[in-house]
Amino acid sequence: MRHFYKTHGKHCYLRSFQTKCRKCGADVLYWECRHGSKIFFNYPPYGKLIRHYCRHLTTNLQRKTKFPVIVKTPKGLLEKESPSCPMCGKLFKNPKDLNDHLNNLKNQDALHEDFNNNNLDIELEYRENNQENSDKYNVYYKPKFGKINIKKKK
Repeated sequence: MRHFYKTHGKHCYLRSFQTKCRKCGADVLYWECRHGSKIFFNYPPYGKLIRHYCRHLTTNLQRKTKFPVIVKTPKGLLEKESPSCPMCGKLFKNPKDLNDHLNNLKNQDALHEDFNNNNLDIELEYRENNQENSDKYNVYYKPKFGKINIKKKK
């Protein structure tokens, strides 16, 4: 294992042997020269010797150098209460857009059709929801984003 002679010379080699790292338990190659240099290399040595760094120490160093994670609250629709469809939960900027949504889906979706047949005033409901959290209209159909949702008609 006299690969390390480029810095010290061929004559500088004293001894080398396989052992285990005391901190992380990995197999390492202990290398020592006559000048007192003692180095651990990764074992087995394939060609060029690579200095051993403990996995335990690298994770601690990485944790110290990383910046803290900052979580910011999203801006826009989530800052203030916005009208949402009581059937599908979709959020809208104003009650007019919600009315348009319900009118477009009343012939296509059974849930929206049932809601339209009750002839409930959306603006009045929006005001009630903003003043107090009423559980009048529990949403029992929650489609998931990114998936194809097929609702069976009754």
